[in-house]
Amino acid sequence: MGQRSDELLAHARSAAPLVARRGSEALLLAKASGCRVYDSDNVAYVDVLGGGGTCLLGYANQYLLDAGRRASTLGLAAGFHAAVEIELLELFEELLPQFGPWVVAGSEVEAWELALRWCRRDTGRQRLVVFDGNRRGALESAQVTPAGPLGMSQPLLAGIPPEIARLVRIVPWGDLEAFDQVMTDVGFDAAAVVVDPIQSLFGVVLPDEAFLRAVAERTRNIGARLVLDETLTGFRLARGGAAELFNVAPDVAVYGGILGGGLSQIGAVTWARQLEAQPGDDLVAPPPPAAVLAATATLSVLRNDAIHLRLEERGAQLQTGVEALAERFSRHLLCSRVGSIFACAFSRSPVRDGMSFARVDQESWSRFVRHCREAGVLLPARSPVSSFLSHAHGVKDIDAILTAMETALRKMQKEDEV
Repeated sequence: MGQRSDELLAHARSAAPLVARRGSEALLLAKASGCRVYDSDNVAYVDVLGGGGTCLLGYANQYLLDAGRRASTLGLAAGFHAAVEIELLELFEELLPQFGPWVVAGSEVEAWELALRWCRRDTGRQRLVVFDGNRRGALESAQVTPAGPLGMSQPLLAGIPPEIARLVRIVPWGDLEAFDQVMTDVGFDAAAVVVDPIQSLFGVVLPDEAFLRAVAERTRNIGARLVLDETLTGFRLARGGAAELFNVAPDVAVYGGILGGGLSQIGAVTWARQLEAQPGDDLVAPPPPAAVLAATATLSVLRNDAIHLRLEERGAQLQTGVEALAERFSRHLLCSRVGSIFACAFSRSPVRDGMSFARVDQESWSRFVRHCREAGVLLPARSPVSSFLSHAHGVKDIDAILTAMETALRKMQKEDEV
């Protein structure tokens, strides 16, 4: 890193350790534009971290900048439901007519809390059933890890009460027999089955649609609610998100991610319209007007069919290029992808579960990331982690990423020959 970045990180190590850790793994951002981010020494990197998937349109997108300016003219007043929120709800109804009503919240966490409370209230049950690759986010009840007999879980982080983990059962992804066994054990008290459709904790694991249909059918047969996590996939994979792409019809869906456009945090929860659900009296605080306007701007742009076509083309270009480089350099470099979400890993077998995830060659990945950074491309510090392309990534930007990867693999080859 440059001198200014090093100075800031040195200060952060004592004043804000988490900032220092994340800044060391990625960078301390000074500015961003298009698909590039700049550190404190004004060094530019082609980025695929994508603000955790929020920046579908790219950084400093003009529509989002205009939304921010419009929000400032409204006085940025918090605590009120703004009139512009109705514009956003109209867009939701246009793009996802099968859902309603909607509750828009100031964050994904608030949306998740409301959704899970509703499931427990609606069913009169307490337990959650999740899959071992489900995205954890910042929700405390999702911070669990498999332990002991099939389905059992324990807290992932120190400070989380064991009682929370005991209310969550974990099932191996894709294993219908295991799912049936867990549901036989705890289905009588299962309020919800939560599905992250790409199992993003393991990068990108493409679902078997027959498995998803079977899970949905068994969930409803036992009286639980099927909750679809669209916080990464919603509106990004298609207008209708994973529900459209993988033909899933959830009872409840939770959104976030790209809605804020990287400008502001925002979350949303909605219900299948035929349920005629009532959210209840535990309503969350109104979302900030800036977040609402950012979401409205983003969804307005997504009315254009060309957006998702372009994202698919750039994603295919990247995946094809990575696979060609892996073959050329005889490296076990895998690239899994769906639309504009992808994950790379040095592994002899595809990452599909916790066991294959643990076998990923992190040492090779660290070397690869370091060399790519030197060549001007910013990749996740660990692998496989979901990475994202934006509408701002053009053909030449993908070529730049692949050129940096080629340079990195060549350097690794020379290091291994020594």
